[in-house]
Amino acid sequence: MLTESIVRIGKPIVRSDLPVRERIRWLTDVNSDNCKNFFQNVFLIELGNEKDALRRLQIGNTIKVKKKEVFVVDEGWNTSFPILYPSGGNPLNAQGIYPLPCYLMYDPHMKSMVKPDEFATKVLMPRLRSTIGYKDWSEKEKESILSRVTKLLKKEASSMISDEKQLGIFMIFDERLAPFKKLNERKDDPSLLWVSESAIDEGCHLYLNGKEVLKGIIDARFDEASSLGKKKNAISTFTNKVCDEVVSVYNKSWLWLSPTWEMPRSIYWDSKDWTKGIKIDRESYEAYLYGAQFLKQIQVPISSSILKEMFAPIENVEAKKYKKLSSYEAIYGIPMVLPLLDSDLGESYKKFRRMLKKDGEISSTDLHLEVLAGLKESIVPESSDKYRLSILYYSGDLSKGAMHIRAVIEDVIPSVAYGIQVILKDLKRKALPQIQKFFGLKEDRVFRVETLPALLGNAYGSGYLWSSLRDTLHKKELKIDRLLLSMSKKLNQLANKEDFWGMKQELVFYFSFLYFLSKYYEKILGKEKGVKELAEWQQTIDAYNRGEINTADVGSPEMLGFISGMLLKQFSNSYYQKTKKDFVKQRVMKFGSKLDPKMVWKNGLLRCEELAEQWDLKLAGNFRTVLGHVLLGFIEADNKNLLVSQRDIIMTAFWSGYLIYKKSEEVKQ
Repeated sequence: MLTESIVRIGKPIVRSDLPVRERIRWLTDVNSDNCKNFFQNVFLIELGNEKDALRRLQIGNTIKVKKKEVFVVDEGWNTSFPILYPSGGNPLNAQGIYPLPCYLMYDPHMKSMVKPDEFATKVLMPRLRSTIGYKDWSEKEKESILSRVTKLLKKEASSMISDEKQLGIFMIFDERLAPFKKLNERKDDPSLLWVSESAIDEGCHLYLNGKEVLKGIIDARFDEASSLGKKKNAISTFTNKVCDEVVSVYNKSWLWLSPTWEMPRSIYWDSKDWTKGIKIDRESYEAYLYGAQFLKQIQVPISSSILKEMFAPIENVEAKKYKKLSSYEAIYGIPMVLPLLDSDLGESYKKFRRMLKKDGEISSTDLHLEVLAGLKESIVPESSDKYRLSILYYSGDLSKGAMHIRAVIEDVIPSVAYGIQVILKDLKRKALPQIQKFFGLKEDRVFRVETLPALLGNAYGSGYLWSSLRDTLHKKELKIDRLLLSMSKKLNQLANKEDFWGMKQELVFYFSFLYFLSKYYEKILGKEKGVKELAEWQQTIDAYNRGEINTADVGSPEMLGFISGMLLKQFSNSYYQKTKKDFVKQRVMKFGSKLDPKMVWKNGLLRCEELAEQWDLKLAGNFRTVLGHVLLGFIEADNKNLLVSQRDIIMTAFWSGYLIYKKSEEVKQ
């Protein structure tokens, strides 16, 4: 269950030595890009014993960046104003529960401050009623606060509000509430958050008690969750123990379960009683909050270039070529690494901290999730097989609760993932340059073989992407039927256009995938796939040039296709010298995209001897020797119906041999 994994991720963070300020950054939105402009106008109401004061603060500075003025928040000060950015709903209305009287103010709120009575009634009172600390106060006590605030605004607000659009924060510093503290001196205490100098008592300083703030944040979120169900003395789904109080798993910062959804909530859950499905205790809920915030920080989008390789059409070269990068909906990936046993929370916390450092040094022994999963700049620190990796892919807007889960790949063994990573790196650095050289191409990047999702997407197509990615990371056998089908179609399309460079590019991908598949079976599954590697193909070419191919050598469909391709290319070269015409185009591909093994056999190979005599072609000695064995191979393959059932592999191999062949000095005369 996803929620259980989030709770397990959060536990090491809850029990860690994470400083108070960092915890506030995790649990609030003080560092959110959505909130930075609110810190330009912070209205601080200081309620004293005998008098009150209003100050306007700016938590940051305006600087010039490329001739443009940009406001930069003071990240050493902003944690003293723990704000929560609303998720969904109308942000002008009071939403959820507030941990302390510190509220976001949108432009309409700001403008209404010049009408203090209206502001107090419509903006401030609904928020006071939903604030931890004030919730249990009487209406009379709340009205007293409103009266004091109104008096200050009538005196000073008009000079602080402009006609331009303004965003701000409104905080009431009230020492009667646990989070607020006034001291006679400025202290360097990591548990205290300096707010400002006192505007009432000279020489005094205003602080927040960080631990009380954190307690208020947890209390507020737990209280919000209870709005969708709570029970006393019930068993928690996560601890399996009786707890004083359990609530629903509703979390406004992680809207995978939203009260507005009809699905996937069970029809047996009442709209205000989710505890019929899942019950969570306060301690687990705190871990849930930290875990959810951690996952939000490490989630990354898949780059548009990788998305194109993952989801572009695989059977039509032109369709893929003209597919724009902007055509694809953004997909986000969230990696989760968890120990099999929660025995070493400290070690898990170290891994989580390492995952957050996207600009840190990346070790070769780390799991590079850009290579394995398409997640840019995302890593999992080196892990033993006592851990398991899961990856969640989704699209949509998490902040609005409008998500669509694309795939969840669970329980990936780190050593398996690392083994696949090594194969992919060897493919890119070693095998790919050799394959390109094999086809007479210059060494260049091939994006579709650089990451596992791109490699599998190009091999199997978008409809099979997630299942093939899951199978690969779970050590399951892979097939190449769909790859052969798409390769056969694309090679025919390109051959009709005489785009031989494009055909070679497709075959570079094909042989790259065969390399990956061979190494995957050998190193990950511990089996032999029977896929011929580049060195073996070179041996076949050398044997062909020496005329040392016999009927047994062409017994497989792949070898039959490959050698017949070399034969027709060798014959075509001689034919062109005499006629200035392309033999395959003129004589063999008479039916365009319908080219198949029987046409290669009957329209091509069977006509070679006749045309050689007719045009007095000078063919090397190896040609006739090999031709006889290949013709026998076609007869045998036809008797076994292989020319139909194995059409795709024969034609892919045929074009490989055709495009690879070049005259060698070893050719037997």
